[in-house]
Formats: sequence, C-alpha cells, structure tokens
Amino acid sequence: MKRIIYILIFGFILSSCDDFLTEEPVHKQTLENAVVDYDGAQNIINGMYASLTLGSGTSGSDFFGGSLACALSSQAGVSRAGGTTFYSMSYTSTTNGIATYWQQWYACVNAANAAIISISALADNKFPDTKEKSRMIAEARCFRAWVNAHLLWCFGHFQTDDEYGILYREELSNMVNVHRDRLSVKDSYQKIFDDLDTAIKDLGDYTTSKRLSRQLAQALKVKLLLNRGWEGDYENALLLLDETMASLPADFKMDPDMKNMYDEAWDSKEVLWARYLEDGSGRAYSEFAYTQTIIQTGDLLVVGQEPSSLKSFYPEFNSWLETDPRYDVTMGWARRLNATGQQYFCPTKVARGGRADMNDKFTTYYFRYPELLLMQAELRARTGSTIAEALAPINTLRNNRTNPVLPQIPEPATRDELMDIIFKEYCLELFVENGSEWFASLRFEKDGNPWFKTLKPDVSEVSTNKYCWPIPAVETNVNSQIKPNPGFDN
Repeated sequence: MKRIIYILIFGFILSSCDDFLTEEPVHKQTLENAVVDYDGAQNIINGMYASLTLGSGTSGSDFFGGSLACALSSQAGVSRAGGTTFYSMSYTSTTNGIATYWQQWYACVNAANAAIISISALADNKFPDTKEKSRMIAEARCFRAWVNAHLLWCFGHFQTDDEYGILYREELSNMVNVHRDRLSVKDSYQKIFDDLDTAIKDLGDYTTSKRLSRQLAQALKVKLLLNRGWEGDYENALLLLDETMASLPADFKMDPDMKNMYDEAWDSKEVLWARYLEDGSGRAYSEFAYTQTIIQTGDLLVVGQEPSSLKSFYPEFNSWLETDPRYDVTMGWARRLNATGQQYFCPTKVARGGRADMNDKFTTYYFRYPELLLMQAELRARTGSTIAEALAPINTLRNNRTNPVLPQIPEPATRDELMDIIFKEYCLELFVENGSEWFASLRFEKDGNPWFKTLKPDVSEVSTNKYCWPIPAVETNVNSQIKPNPGFDN
C-alpha cells in the first residue's frame, strides 16, 4: 500500500517509490515524523518532483508546464497561445495567472526546502552510505535552484545589478516568516549558484529525464550566466559548457529522428529534463495549455481548405517556420480537450493528439540536447570566435537530424547575420517548449533593439521594467516588507 504524506499550502508533498503523483491524501504528518529513514527520504524527494504538477494543491496543473512556455513564447512574439496580455506585456499585479505562478513556484521551493531540511537532519547511518545522503541533498538543492532561477528570470531584474532579486527562502514557510524583503540580484545569483555548485559536485550523471542530474545543473548554470551577461559571464559560461559537453554520458545524445524524439517524450535520451506525469487516466488535464489552449488557438479543420499555421503564430516567426523542414514534424492535427470531434492544426510536438489519448506522454521539455549546441554557438559568437567557429555547433545540430533533413547553413558574411541565424535557430528548435525564445529575444538584437520588437511590430514602446512580471498583489498585500517591481500598479 502506498504511503501518502501531505501537508497543504505551507507544507510539502510526498509520495512513494517512483510515483510522483498520487490520489488525494488521507492524513497529514509533521516533517519530523515523515522522514525517519531512507524510505522517507526517498518519499520526500518524490514529493518534491510532484510539486511541479501539484504545487500546493491536490490536482495536476501546468503552472510549471505548457502554461509558462506559452506565456513566454507570446511575450517573444512567437506563439499566440499565451494570450494578448503577455504579447503586449500589459500585465499588472492582478493579472490572471501571474499570482498562480508566484504562489505555486514558491510551493515548489517549499517542497525542496522540506527535502533539504529533513534529509540533512537524518542520521548518516539511515542511508546506504554518506555519498547517497549527499546526492539526495544535492538533488533537492538543484531543484530549488531551478525554481529560484525561474523566479529571478520572470519576477526579477535578472540582467541588472540592482535590488530587485528574488524573495529567498531556505526554511519552511509559515505565518511567522511570511514578511520578508527580496535579495539583491547579485545575492540572488549567489544563492542559486551555491545550490548548483553543490549539485555539480554531488549529483550523479544523467540516466533519465525524470530526475535531475549533474548535467542539468551544469546546463542551468550556463544558461543563468548567458542570460545575465555581466562582465566575464560569457567566457565563464563557455568554459563550463565546453567542459560539460566533453564529458557527457553516452546515453545523453540527439535522436536523429525528431518525430521519434517527441513521440518518446520523457523516455527520449535527447531530453535532459522533462516534467514527468505519472501514468493514469488524465495526464491531459495536467498540461491544459498544450491539450486545450495551444490546440484551439490553431486553425480549425475545414474540409477542402488548406490549414494555416498563422493562427498559431505571429507573422514573422510563422514565415520562418513555414519554410523550415521542422514544420512537417512539429505541426499537425489534434483534438482539443473539451471538444470530442473538432480538429485543429497546431504544434503537435507538444499537443500530441490532444483528446485523442488522454493518457499520452504530455510533457514540458525543460531542456533538450540541442540547446547545448545553441548556447555553444551563441557563446562562441559573443567571445571572439570566428564566424565559422560560432556557426559550427548550429550545423552540428542540423547534421545530427535525419528526420527531417536539415540543410547546412552557409557561412554568413557578417556577424550581424550570424547572430540572426543563431537567434532564429533558437526559435525554430525550441518554440513553446521552455521559454528560451523569450530570453533569446532579449539577448539578441535586430537594428539596435531586442529582437522581440521586430517580432512584435504592432506593440508600442515597452519599458525595460516590463521585461519582468509584477510582484503579484496577493504577495504585496500581505508582505509589507517586499519591494514591488518598479513600473507597475503596486
């Protein structure tokens, strides 16, 4: 019988064995009583992973899934599925969804802290060996770093050395410690890097995308440095990335067949980390943005009429995708969740068949192998490599595919053309998967402005304050010490 341990809102989520998600719990226990042996330590780690889907609730949601990926894609001017508020960047402290991201992401932080605290307190002789204890603590710290990175990227001034960093917590939340100010951006990065450095040292190598690994910790640190872009960051990121790629486990590699990779989802060896949903009858409900929103945004099937991807994407990106070989592999027909018969032409790489199979492998691809090559190309371009050297990882990515066949890109004449090539490859390879197109649209420029302004020509001038989201009113209304982000209504 499954051991089910659950503490709601300010608590943590636990489950047994490899089952990350369970039925509604039947009892509650304190943290001290919950983790008294190695089995309990494993349970609390599993519960930590479950928080990516459950947050502080008892049913699955996509606050760390397709909902986030679609919102950030719309901010970039790529997908329409995130809605006009994110596209126009007109969000406020009461915008629907932003409070959910904030509250549920901090529920994930709470779950990680519960694991770190309880496993650290457990006697060494309760584990198979001390190395396993260190590994489990590192796993929880890597998870916390992942969540805090997204809190910084979405709610903080992650590119600026100022006071608008994360609300940092390393203890379990309660009504006593709810009042707290934010760390500076610099201190926020240090806390995240401290967790990642422990993970890089103590975590095991990649074996499955369902669990965190040393390689994911390395990739996340590279991505943090790349997005930050402070002095020396690009050089340090490239050094770490090259070291990582030189010692990758043999099991982690690109699949020549892109369609097969998406079919296999979290079982694909190209996927470094994905949001795994436990086998059951309703996986589709836990990825609502992919099984409903992104589908119904697409083009409704009309017999005798050629479908258009322009319903799914904004014009500039759509013009790239329509002429890219990946179009036929990533687009197709799916039935939205709440309509049994209607079919829509949409990004089936994440929507799969929609309602056609409610228990299909619906997942969010947090990180895939090609992103390593994309970052390598960008970092080479930003650290003085020749155009040919910087382009090489892009053509390696393309050469690794046989379905579809991706032609090699000839060497461009200028560095501006090179940067455009790299940016477009980010968008074409990763659209609506993990938000990478949004952050790339800030890092890359077109005609002296961030690329998102070219992708969204109809959006009026946007203040740099809107590059992050507002601290939601649900937080500022109860936490008198927290500084709201400047430029918003609170």
